[in-house]
Amino acid sequence: MGSVPIPHLMGHPQANRGGMRVVVLEPNADCRDGLQCVLGQIPGFRFVGDSRNWDECLALLEVYLPELLITRSTCLPQRSQDFTCRPEFPVVMALRPKHGESLASAFETIDLPLDPNCLRAAMERVRTEIYRRKLEEISSLFGRYMDYSKGVQRFLQVVRVGEDGINVEIPADSLVFVAADGNYVRLHTCGGIHEIRETMSGMTSKLDPAQFARIHRSFIVNRASVAGVLRKDGAATAVLLNNGTELPVGPNYRAEVDDFECHSRLSA
Repeated sequence: MGSVPIPHLMGHPQANRGGMRVVVLEPNADCRDGLQCVLGQIPGFRFVGDSRNWDECLALLEVYLPELLITRSTCLPQRSQDFTCRPEFPVVMALRPKHGESLASAFETIDLPLDPNCLRAAMERVRTEIYRRKLEEISSLFGRYMDYSKGVQRFLQVVRVGEDGINVEIPADSLVFVAADGNYVRLHTCGGIHEIRETMSGMTSKLDPAQFARIHRSFIVNRASVAGVLRKDGAATAVLLNNGTELPVGPNYRAEVDDFECHSRLSA
């Protein structure tokens, strides 16, 4: 079995540059050079490699995942049709030789010999089509994300506590504040105090920041339980809760306390 020729790759430095990636499948060297010359003058496109047959082209497509494939219409074998007929990428621009047949999967067709002005005009139409397809992909991805996120609870709705061999579920919104206690945290509610093995960082990440705020390395408060903020020289020093409890504000958390919408400014 003969070896498959290695396609011309543009190399890693260019692969890191921006622009819509373009792969060329064209057996004629002069035509390939002409394409590369014109493409180099059109901003927003990046020529990443050329090939002389489908096997070489397929290697480039798998490596670069280009947005655009420019190919001679007679170079694509029947087995390639499933690849080039996909609705997303690459967009296919066909080069049709004189008396040659059109390529059904092509978005654009240019007659050979190559006319640089025709190629430039076609590339602008291709640019618009690539943007359209990318926008459809983003819209579809965003829609899937929104559908998925509806069923995902990002933050704790209940906190499970084991007490006397019985698991108790405490609604997160019933927490007044959370206090550090060594390797544990204490959950203060209107009905009592519960203890679980957890870190303050862990609780901070699990509680909804729209409802809870870290005000000290040892305290997290429920925003709904805050009656006011005690200040000295304009700086927050403590948070006053509805039940009369005062919790200190750490110097690294004053910006968080300043964002409280429900506080009233009290003098220390």
